[in-house]
Formats: sequence, structure tokens, C-alpha cells
Amino acid sequence: MEPSVNFYIQSNSTQFKVPTELIKKNFKTAQKLIEKQKKQLASDVSKIQKNPSLPNSMKLEMIRKLIKSFETFQKKLQQVVDKDKEYRDRLTARFDNLNQLSQFTIENDDHSHDTDHDDKILDHHNSNLINWYRDQANILIIDYLIKSNVKTEQSIGMKLLHNLSAVNPKFMKLIDYDLFENFNKIYVSIIENHDLSLVIWWFEDNRNSLKKINSNLEFEINYCKFLSFIQDGKTDEAIKFSQNHLSKNGNISNYSNNEINNYYKNLEKLKSIGGLLVFLALNETDNDLLFSSSLVKNSSRFHSYENLLSDDRWTNLSEVFIENFTKLYGISKNYPLFIYLSAGLSSLKTKSCYCNYENTIFFNENQENLGITNTLLDKKLRGPNHYYKLLNKINHCPVCSPEMFKLSRNLPYAQLITNIFNNPYKLPNGNIYPFDKLTNPTDKYLSDKDSLLRDVKIRDPLTREIFSMEDCIRVYPA
Repeated sequence: MEPSVNFYIQSNSTQFKVPTELIKKNFKTAQKLIEKQKKQLASDVSKIQKNPSLPNSMKLEMIRKLIKSFETFQKKLQQVVDKDKEYRDRLTARFDNLNQLSQFTIENDDHSHDTDHDDKILDHHNSNLINWYRDQANILIIDYLIKSNVKTEQSIGMKLLHNLSAVNPKFMKLIDYDLFENFNKIYVSIIENHDLSLVIWWFEDNRNSLKKINSNLEFEINYCKFLSFIQDGKTDEAIKFSQNHLSKNGNISNYSNNEINNYYKNLEKLKSIGGLLVFLALNETDNDLLFSSSLVKNSSRFHSYENLLSDDRWTNLSEVFIENFTKLYGISKNYPLFIYLSAGLSSLKTKSCYCNYENTIFFNENQENLGITNTLLDKKLRGPNHYYKLLNKINHCPVCSPEMFKLSRNLPYAQLITNIFNNPYKLPNGNIYPFDKLTNPTDKYLSDKDSLLRDVKIRDPLTREIFSMEDCIRVYPA
């Protein structure tokens, strides 16, 4: 069945979430800016009114500062207004992009399945629709490249976006490139540079919104900062920092009912760093100098704490950041490109696709001859050529390709029916044959047919496996 208009509307609905969230956030920024300016203006005017004895020159200077402050406010407010317009333009562009599908529809002559739905279907012979599909594919590819390429410089996704936008400017409004560029910068600063400055800035900028989704990001940031002090040998600073920023996380009264899980996770981490501090205290030198981090890590007694100072803490922080970021903006954790590819691959995948446990034709007596090991993850079996060459067969299946192997290996098999035969039976290995073919095999297996039937057994014509008839199930075409 070809995709319908409703399919594309539902699959692209997530494109509207990010601009909507950005509009909400921008509106709150405008509110804060206006409130701040009102308070400042009222305070400045009050100072002038309450001091009538001030010299006129000083009053004039205060008024000039007030005017200058208001001009700065106007510029900031205009920037907020421009952002609001930009985000609304993105929503409009995405609506117009989907609305184009109405131009590529034809009347549906088959009314048998239509009740409340429109009678029009997509005309897949329309060249303009094919061009629309091509643009959608480009959008999916750019989206994937921008999100997955964490390099802040020379981004492949941004290069492709700018190249396509030179021909068709609408691409800039169909992808939230700026948001993901910012995401990449913060992610790289955490995972590669071990720098907390950007993620702290992002947290402060979104503190209220993160509180609503029960974020644990603040604790993870402070946890990493504490361990960085320890790693640098700054034990005193670490203790003071812990008292001011971490100790409160051990009190359950500081958590709401929805944050109880965060409390128990944080409590375990607090216990571990408490043990780390005790160990450091026991290993101070006679001169009361701080024990160096290098000696600490080389100590056999430190083995149970060494993981605390490993890079795992940065990985954990990056994962919490990703979870909060995607949840805050309503972004799917899965790449839309992978969702579309998975749908296509699952419609093509059969038991003959790459070597796997359920593809029994590659095992038994053939296994030793082909040199196939009993593992799906064996790298030498990836791709369309290795075992097919050994079988003297040619395969150009996308499911088997090295590029799609990882994505397709966990997908379900397609329920493909090339023809419908009478009295179909399903064997335990999943293969389906007409019952006559099972009870009356070809001449190749005719010699043992009678003995098998006497034992109430049958042989799979393809894999040559033998099964009891009791284990076979009659099936019916849908």
C-alpha cells in the first residue's frame, strides 16, 4: 500500500514541536525583559522625583542615562520580536510544505475502504510529487548529519544545507539547524573538552523549564565539578563545594514526589564520594599536605574509587544532557531518517537476508563447508558478498548491505506472499509450503519418503530439516 497524505502529516508532526517550544521560550524572554525594564525605569524616575534639590545638570545626566537604557531595551526587544517572526515563519513554511501534497492528489475510485476519509489519494506518477519526495529525502539526510555530526567546525550537514538553500531557500526554514548546532557545541564541550561552562549556561537559561520535567542535570554538573577538584588535587575546594552545592541533595525533603528516583540515585553517588574523601583523609602526608591525585590513583586501596575519576562521569553527564534537551524541545531520540529506512527495510527483509540464526539453510552440513561461525555479529559475514560468493549467488539486497546491516538486523521479517496455494502448512522453522509438496517430495528425496511418512514426519524441501507433523500448523492467507 502506498503512503497516504495522512501518513506524511503524522510522520512530520514532530517538525512543528521545536519551533513551538522556541516561540514559548522566546515569549517568556520578552516578558522578563519588559518586567526588568519596567522596574529599572520606575526606580530611575523615582530617584529623580524624590530628590528635587538635585542640580539640573545631574537630573539631565540621569535622564540621558534613562533614555540610553531605554534605547538598549528597544534593541533587545526588537531582537526578541525578530526571533519570534523567524520561528513563526518556520511553522508557516512547514505547513506550506505539507500542504503541497494537496496538489498531487487524484480521485480514489475504490470507495470500499473509505468511510470518513477524503476520496483523494496521492498520484505517484506526478513528477512534482517525485520532486517533493526528493526534497523530503534531503531534509532527512541533513537532519541526520547535523544531529549526528558533533564537530562544531566544518559540519557536513551545514555544508549540505547551505548548498541546497542556495537553490531552494525554504530548506533553511524546514530544519532547526541553529538549535542543533548549539546542542553539538555543548555536547562536545562535555564529552571531549570536559568543560562545564556551556552546559552550566544552558542549565541556567532553562532552569525553570527543566524543573518542570524533574531534571537531575544540576546535580550531575555539580558532581562532575566536585570530582574535577579532587582530580586536580584541590581537596579543600572540593569539600567546600560539596558543602555548598551537593550536601543538600542528600536530604529527601528537598525533592518533590516526582523526583524520588533522582533522590535515590544521587544518594548513592554522595555515599561514594564520601568514601573517596575518607580515603583521601587517611592518606594525607605527615606534613598535612594534600595527597597528590597521581599517588592516590596508583594506590592499591584506591581501586574501588578509581572509576569515580574516570571519563564515565562525563559520559553520564552528556547522557543526562541529551535526555533533558530532547525532552525539553519534544525531539525524538530516534533519527527520522532511521524511522523511514526501518519501515522500508522491514518490508524487504526475509529469512534469506544475511547469515542469522533463523536462516537454517546456512547451517547444518553447509556450515563447515562455508566456514560460517554461529554468530550474527561476525564482521566477516556483514555485507552482500561473503557467503553469497561461497554459494555462487549474487545478492544486491539493501538489507544485507554493510551500510544497513546494523539497522536492519533487529527488524521483523516482512510477511511477503508471492502466490497463494491450497492447504498451506507452516513448519517450526517458519517456512510455509503446500501440504502436497511436503507429503510428495521431489525425486531427490523420494527414497526416504515412505519411511518419513510412517514415522509421521516430513522434510523441509529447502533446508532439508526433518519435523514431526504434529509440530506443523495449518495457516490461512490474510
